[in-house]
Amino acid sequence: MNTKEKLLKVIAGIIAALFFYAAMSKLADLDKSRQEMRNQVFPTLIADLLWWLVPLTELVLVSLLLYLPSRLRALYASVALLSAFTIYIAITMTGVFGRVPCSCGGILSHMGYSTHLLFNLVFIGLALGGIAIDNEWKAINRWLHPNKERRLRQLNDQR
Repeated sequence: MNTKEKLLKVIAGIIAALFFYAAMSKLADLDKSRQEMRNQVFPTLIADLLWWLVPLTELVLVSLLLYLPSRLRALYASVALLSAFTIYIAITMTGVFGRVPCSCGGILSHMGYSTHLLFNLVFIGLALGGIAIDNEWKAINRWLHPNKERRLRQLNDQR
């Protein structure tokens, strides 16, 4: 196993551990989890849907992150899920909702919103780093240098 694969395994494992811990802390006390989800700003119907959907999604992501053929897609999905959580935290911090509900379980429930926001951003960065490593930096280079790739194609076409 080369260094790239080892690094990807560690990154995917760390993110999988986060999602596993988050899901288990919700599932360990279903009544409390449901109550906390219903304390959110969502209508009860959506809160009840998210009460099951969030931990289920987290557990599916754990499996996909640890299964090599699906790891890259799972990293993208992790960025999406963590981004959704982060955006919700950021909006909540602005005071738009008029109150500050929290449904985080386990050790995360002891974090303030600023700390939780930073925590999520670190894990988003980890997932993006894993994506970049998996793509051998091609995605980042395409984003940073969009014209370079076009020029290389033009040069190849001229030959």
